[in-house]
Amino acid sequence: MRDETLEQLILEEVKLVYKYLKKMGASKEDTEDIVQETIYMTFKNIDSIDKNKIRAWLFKVAINNYYNLYNKKKKQNNISFSDLEYLKIFNESTEDNVLIEEKRRYIEKALDLLKPSYKELLVFKYVMDLSYRDIASIFDMKEEKIKVYLYRARNKFKEIWEGLDIG
Repeated sequence: MRDETLEQLILEEVKLVYKYLKKMGASKEDTEDIVQETIYMTFKNIDSIDKNKIRAWLFKVAINNYYNLYNKKKKQNNISFSDLEYLKIFNESTEDNVLIEEKRRYIEKALDLLKPSYKELLVFKYVMDLSYRDIASIFDMKEEKIKVYLYRARNKFKEIWEGLDIG
């Protein structure tokens, strides 16, 4: 099953995985590590992967690697590179940039309070602008089911958002 066309497909799909991980809040370094590990795992298991479900495979492996890495980091309680970048931006920014950054932080806070599956769905749909069909293929589900889950995710996000003390 290993041929140049498949390898090219994997490398193209991995760009989408990279973008997803960045939107989920992974640092550049962590994203690169996760993508590298995902590519390694994909080529290691290439013969057992259905080529029609390569995108779903890549995302599942990357998401698992993402959660494993951040669960490990959560236990260590270190300041992240993204925290340092935020401090740098905060010190250099204008009032408008500060307000935009503050709103972004509230959105991230609301997203972090969601179930991981809801957060993933909202990021796929509204940050990465994927179609229902693309999201369904990643989760290996029917489009109708994805629409229902997205509806629930939006409602839960709205409930959390309204409960935040934004001032």
